[in-house]
Amino acid sequence: MRITRHLTAAALLAAALGSQAHAEELHLYNWTIYIDPAVVADFQKESGVKVTLDNYGTNEEMLAKIQAGAEGYDIVFPSVFMQDIMTQLGLVTSAGLKAIKGYENLDQKYFLAETDKAHDVCMPYNWGTTGLIYNKALTKGYDVNSWKIVFDPPEALRGKIAMLDDIRETIGAALVYNGFPFNSTDPKELAKARDTIKKAKPYWAALLTDGIGDKVINGDFAVAHWWSGSAAQTVSSKPDAVGYVIPKEGANGFQEDMCLLAKSKNVAAAKKFFAYMMRPEVAAQNANWLHGGTPNKAALPMIDKGLRDDPFLYPSDEVRKKLSLVKDLGDKIRLYDAVWTKAKAD
Repeated sequence: MRITRHLTAAALLAAALGSQAHAEELHLYNWTIYIDPAVVADFQKESGVKVTLDNYGTNEEMLAKIQAGAEGYDIVFPSVFMQDIMTQLGLVTSAGLKAIKGYENLDQKYFLAETDKAHDVCMPYNWGTTGLIYNKALTKGYDVNSWKIVFDPPEALRGKIAMLDDIRETIGAALVYNGFPFNSTDPKELAKARDTIKKAKPYWAALLTDGIGDKVINGDFAVAHWWSGSAAQTVSSKPDAVGYVIPKEGANGFQEDMCLLAKSKNVAAAKKFFAYMMRPEVAAQNANWLHGGTPNKAALPMIDKGLRDDPFLYPSDEVRKKLSLVKDLGDKIRLYDAVWTKAKAD
């Protein structure tokens, strides 16, 4: 969730958090603009726990910082595949979810991590898709419901396309566009994805992760590769100007989880926060703010109707079958590193 219109609220939250005295502390390390500031402020007020929040832009950035020895953080919000990696590295530990009040509110189908077969380690936090946000005026008359518009764009849109600067997202999109699995490790399929990216890259204006929404609204980008929640926030602000679609070939269906770090020094406070976030009304408030999908089944009736009824935010079962979850590829991630390096070289 990366929408600049929330930055003022976040700044106000930081000021409010710093102005109170607390006996306990809790340190969150989360994606940029990925939690409702009011949720954090209300938790602090109710619990008396002093909360600090730092942000990261990618899973890899977060992992590198934790591996480099950054201490003081208690809770992180990795994607499912990164939860598996961090578990294998001994960086996260079980939060003991089953013993925390509110566990019964979680829909068990969202416990997707291969390393959490007991459904007790990390809490499913938010899910969504990665698709295309587009400027309606600039794309009028073009089929924006396909990856073709970014990998083989019409001449009028060339130079007005943005793709995510994310190794798994963009290579995955190229794989799916070519009819291959999103998590393929077949060298020939990856070579085809690499060539697809290299061919399209001269037509792209940028590879980035932030500031996309405003640039689509003002016409700097006609089409951009982006996450559904951030896209939905932009669409809600200018529904006549921009739209969001899940490409018909398929896409990434992502999920982030809330995990307790093995080196947490504030375990009791962290578990209070887990319990707080499992409350249906809190989960719904956060999901409505994020424009995201809630894994909290008890919160669903409280999700804004406009979000629940949007087929690109809460997709049908038919569309869901075309969504792929990023998986931990183990040592074969080196194949992606090689593709990404060559694809970005020119």
